[in-house]
Amino acid sequence: MTVQDIKQQILAEKANQEALQGIDSTSNVAIYNLWAYVIAFVVWLQYQYFETYTQETDQKIREQKRYTLLWFRNQALLFRYGQGLNENGEYEADVYTDEQIAEMQIVARAAVIELELNNRKHLFIKVAKENNGDLAPLESDELEALEQYFAEIKPAGTKIIIFTAQPDDLRMQLRFYYNPLILDENGARIDGTNNTPVQNVINAYLKELKFNGEFNMAVLVDLLQNVEGCADREVYIDSAEANYLQPPSWQAIESSYVANSGYMRIDENDLQIEFIPKTVQL
Repeated sequence: MTVQDIKQQILAEKANQEALQGIDSTSNVAIYNLWAYVIAFVVWLQYQYFETYTQETDQKIREQKRYTLLWFRNQALLFRYGQGLNENGEYEADVYTDEQIAEMQIVARAAVIELELNNRKHLFIKVAKENNGDLAPLESDELEALEQYFAEIKPAGTKIIIFTAQPDDLRMQLRFYYNPLILDENGARIDGTNNTPVQNVINAYLKELKFNGEFNMAVLVDLLQNVEGCADREVYIDSAEANYLQPPSWQAIESSYVANSGYMRIDENDLQIEFIPKTVQL
């Protein structure tokens, strides 16, 4: 808001006051006009003081929140592959367009946890990028650049481990009771609109799972129970296992699991579904 904007508000209010109707000179040096300007300038100055105060307060808040786990996560997401930092450990502005910056920000997902190794605290930062809409690990040169980036912006003495890997594998066996009026023996919709409704729900759950979030079997069962054609909400996961090693070493999932890489996938051959017909009693 400018001084002139404030002055016009003052003059507009003056016009609403009956006692001031007689003060109607159009001269720029009329006393009321000059006083309106003085008051407007004082108000404008107060706005500037408040704006400066707000900026200083916001800056202090930002500084107080530096180096939290959330700060490290956000810095990972802000990383630009291909642009160096200045002497202040920041990216120079106005070097690249917004589209170019978006292209350089290759880290699509990040999670930060604190671990104790050899009696010393370490920050363990899991990261992944997107490849054709799916999460994938960073390439070796991308990982090296990210490690150098954190080496320049982290506080002195902070031990950081950057980790990126292929998705953890999941395999499951489950029983799905279906209504023969809606689904066929292979779990496909009889009306032809969806050949794999059950598999789609499982894959969607894994894809939408929060990065480094908890895979929860109870939540997945609840989603499967809501599939149209599930008879009497009967779904049973008989076994679920996860693996992130080569050669594989499958780990049984009792109720929940957090992926070593931060995300999971299931191969078609690792998903065994027994579709069992069941007449729904109305």
